[in-house]
Amino acid sequence: MRRWLPMLFPLAVLLIGSWRLASNSSTPTPVPVMTRPDLSVSPPGTYATCTQDPALDKSLLSEGRRLGVAVKAGEPELPGKDATYRAEPGRLGTITLKQRPMSDEVRCLLISHEFIHVLQHLHGDLKGVSPLGWPVSPQGIERFGAVQEAEAYRYQNNAGYVLMLLRNTPTPTTAD
Repeated sequence: MRRWLPMLFPLAVLLIGSWRLASNSSTPTPVPVMTRPDLSVSPPGTYATCTQDPALDKSLLSEGRRLGVAVKAGEPELPGKDATYRAEPGRLGTITLKQRPMSDEVRCLLISHEFIHVLQHLHGDLKGVSPLGWPVSPQGIERFGAVQEAEAYRYQNNAGYVLMLLRNTPTPTTAD
């Protein structure tokens, strides 16, 4: 049982977050109107990676700002994590990045990982954080406690592909 405890917390956070998003749907919030790229196609190997170009983190952050994702420095909500994405019902959420020394490549991986969660939130129509359907192993799901986390860890180095998906996502507008 003790070996499962580290995996239960991230899963519980995802489940509680999804439940909170669903339960908050009764509040009148303008619903973003947007079309988005097909997010279910797994990343091809033709886009730059964080390993090849760690400066992709700046482009990811720029696209996030364009879409309305808030990014702030601070203490991530999950203990022991260097970054988190908090999904908000009906709108894009906030990425919190811990300020600590790290290599440019690690920073790129962290930011790419969190933007995969942003894509999952978009895939869930801003109501939940839904898996994209990208291939992940059963071992990855077991290790990280949720399909969403397994996808984010498995594909976080594919920052160029994540960036392309963000660039192909129109800026949300609210319906009247």
